[in-house]
Amino acid sequence: MKKIILAFSIISSLYACTTDHQHIQGSINGGHGETLYLYAFRDGEDVILDSTVIDEKDQFELIPTTGLFKDIYRLGLSDNDFLILITDSTEKVTVNGKFGELKKSVVEGSPSTIQVGEFMSSISAPLEELFELMALEDTAVEPKIMELQKNIEITTRTYVEGHANDPASLIAIQYLDPINNMDMFEKVVMGCKNVLDKSEYFESFAVYIDKQKNLAQRNSAGGRIEIGQPLSNISLPNPSGQIMSITDLKGKVVLVDCWASWCGPCRRENPNVVKNYNQFHAKGFEVFSISLDADKGQWQNAIQQDKLSWPYHVSDLKQWESVVVSQWKVESIPYSILIDKEGVVRAFGDMLRGENLEKEIKKLIP
Repeated sequence: MKKIILAFSIISSLYACTTDHQHIQGSINGGHGETLYLYAFRDGEDVILDSTVIDEKDQFELIPTTGLFKDIYRLGLSDNDFLILITDSTEKVTVNGKFGELKKSVVEGSPSTIQVGEFMSSISAPLEELFELMALEDTAVEPKIMELQKNIEITTRTYVEGHANDPASLIAIQYLDPINNMDMFEKVVMGCKNVLDKSEYFESFAVYIDKQKNLAQRNSAGGRIEIGQPLSNISLPNPSGQIMSITDLKGKVVLVDCWASWCGPCRRENPNVVKNYNQFHAKGFEVFSISLDADKGQWQNAIQQDKLSWPYHVSDLKQWESVVVSQWKVESIPYSILIDKEGVVRAFGDMLRGENLEKEIKKLIP
């Protein structure tokens, strides 16, 4: 999902020295003694706007010293336990939740945040069932997996269609594949451009839409992936700074997988990649993962959370400015390329999604 990152920002002069600062209060059951942070994202890194220690009654109060314009913020206890807030300094927000489950908090005073919660509730059951079925690694459940994916897409499109003017739609739309839903993405851009006119999140989202449309119009020559042709090499650093190249894996069947921690469809496809890696690795199959992340920590956390156990993880941490985007004409993620032992492309793109991945690998590894 292109540029679909949880971007946060702050302008110190906005509402400065007034009594209209953002007021966020509430309770976190079981959170006594924990530090609660309000984050913004700016220029590629998290910024702490405010923090407080939850008191002995599990109560908290945050009053940032500078005002907030309408944007997407993160209220969190840790990298994995957080709540997305879509708010500004005109709102008095109350959050009542539970330690370890902030995403399920009950929110008052922030209409767009409440909308996000309602949308997530509408897809939580099929999404949970989808992840459970994908973890089974059983081809017999693949029709049900496809049915659940389709239902989630329909629910998301219906929601975005009715809420394109609400910033909550920028969260919801992460559950759509941009290749097949560009009309929805364009509708959200038009609907939110005024209310989020100062938002870095929205700016990156709009840039993503523009780039994708431009890429789609490019001539197919010069770097675009073609079946039967050698894949041009990529050399990038792993999390430790070691340079890794696709050519290092010559002699193996390799899935080159472009993804990102912030890409919902990528994360949902990861269990399928893990399943096939475990099934075929001993027979000479490898995965070479290229992340379009900007935040190294979020990238590494996603690798651990999704159990991506193979050693080949690289990124230049430039998101859509990454060399792979221009070199291979990557227009959306997840985007995968399957190459044979000689480095020749045998399948790519949607040909490798879902159950198709195993079918294509079996053509190269009997």
